[in-house]
Amino acid sequence: MEFLLPVILIGFCRDSYVSTIGCKCVRYSSTDRPLGGTFMTPYFPRRYPPSIDCLLYTFIGQPDEIVELTFHQFSIHRVRSDCTRGDFVKVFLHLESEGVSEYTPWSGILCGELRDIPQILYSSRSTLILELHTELSSSNATGFSGTFRFIDRRLFETDGLLIPGTMCDHEFVSSQLTPQYGRFFSPRYPSSYPKNIRCSYLFRARLKERIQIVFEEISLQKGDLSCLNRADLIRVHDGTDSGTPTIAVLCNQGAEVEVLSTGTDLYVEFVANSEWPGQGFKAKFEFQPLDDSPHSGL
Repeated sequence: MEFLLPVILIGFCRDSYVSTIGCKCVRYSSTDRPLGGTFMTPYFPRRYPPSIDCLLYTFIGQPDEIVELTFHQFSIHRVRSDCTRGDFVKVFLHLESEGVSEYTPWSGILCGELRDIPQILYSSRSTLILELHTELSSSNATGFSGTFRFIDRRLFETDGLLIPGTMCDHEFVSSQLTPQYGRFFSPRYPSSYPKNIRCSYLFRARLKERIQIVFEEISLQKGDLSCLNRADLIRVHDGTDSGTPTIAVLCNQGAEVEVLSTGTDLYVEFVANSEWPGQGFKAKFEFQPLDDSPHSGL
């Protein structure tokens, strides 16, 4: 007997492209719900039905918005640790258009309990999609519930100048015409950064100035406490390039990590080579006069 999803919850994704055959879709947009709202699996908090071939939760913001999802409850029957068998949720965080197909690369697969998954997800652009599949056999799992909201993506724009011809190399130059402090981020922040990237952030102060950087949040590939064997790293050099002395090596997770240059130049290098990217980092900088106290704006 074919399972029919509740009409009150499910509708096709009007005004968006969905090419995955057989998928049904719940669509949320910032046009209809500018303040966000809630989402959940069918029949939640009772156990979800079996044989859901493909149910898409599509969240669509304005072009200058990103999507934030927060899971408050999560229970998807796990068969394998990698979630490739049994019931699972595919997550699409880095979509360039509103639709998905069988060829669209996903960012991750979720199953298990709330403790097993990232509880907050961010898109890197204006669309985020969850794709739910359940097997023929029934389980006692109850599914998920959560909240969503749309955030101005301009809050996460890196100050400074993007170097032409590069994806993520920036230069920050102190002058009377530019602010003495600002912020910079890993690519796609607060969403996960891309695999196999190398980004640089070069800071050039004026004479009798130094550079202060505070990494407010760091969330890279998780691993042992040592940074020696980590594939994802932040290196800070006391000079103009990676050949100058290294004064900090950061990895894993951290918060409020301060670094000071000894002279007028500072070079930050972000290298990501792991298969499981983290959220990245957000940081703030200030050009400080050597003969004055730190600026209150940092």
